[in-house]
Amino acid sequence: MSLNLDGKTCIITGSGGGLGKAIAETFLEAHANVVICDIDGKRLETTSEELRLHGPLLAVQTDITSEESAQTLFNSAISKFGQVDFLINNAGIMDRFLPVGELDKETWDRVLAINLTAPYELSKRAINHILGRESPKGAIVNITSIAGVMGHRGGAAYTVSKHGLIGLTKNTAAFYGKKGIRCNAILPGAMATNIGDSASKGANEEGLEIARRTFAVEPPMCEVSDVANLCLYLCSDNSAIVNGACVSADGGWAAY
Repeated sequence: MSLNLDGKTCIITGSGGGLGKAIAETFLEAHANVVICDIDGKRLETTSEELRLHGPLLAVQTDITSEESAQTLFNSAISKFGQVDFLINNAGIMDRFLPVGELDKETWDRVLAINLTAPYELSKRAINHILGRESPKGAIVNITSIAGVMGHRGGAAYTVSKHGLIGLTKNTAAFYGKKGIRCNAILPGAMATNIGDSASKGANEEGLEIARRTFAVEPPMCEVSDVANLCLYLCSDNSAIVNGACVSADGGWAAY
């Protein structure tokens, strides 16, 4: 089978840069129609200009924590390309490695809203849209983290959000796999992305030190292009048998 996604449409959240941008470029190279979205309009515009020559592209400035904005994203994608086949829940933020005793409610609410509630809202729209077709077929990929299976790779809010996203992945896979919609998760390790850049700003130093001490060796940096290729594979027919999987993409980081 081929990784050619000619005629298929994919929505990628948080795609104004970093991993999301790499995923968008990879899907465009596979001849998919790509919808990128980001809350940062300037960054989105810059990325859109860079990617337009690669294939059919739509850029929609979106606040994924807003139900109205999320619906506009889907309406725009369907209006432009006719349907949506794939959803990549990539957008996410860190929480400065704050443990529960030091975590303020505002940070908790914001991290959960972006990292967990938004994927729920977007997945719900994608699933109901795909199920409304005569022959439902599609895929959702949730970009979670090795923090979704460990307790010392982030603060309380980030850790909980990524554990929750894995739960959403498995539940979605279980309920909709036999209806033509697969759902899988990718658990990346360290990457040079916007979320990585902001992780240590104002971070809890004790939390960072605990994370550092758990590594027997310096954690390998993962190339965003490699994670993007894995994302493409999980949406392609080559992975038709893969559903409900949580695939580590960390260069063995979690094994150290």
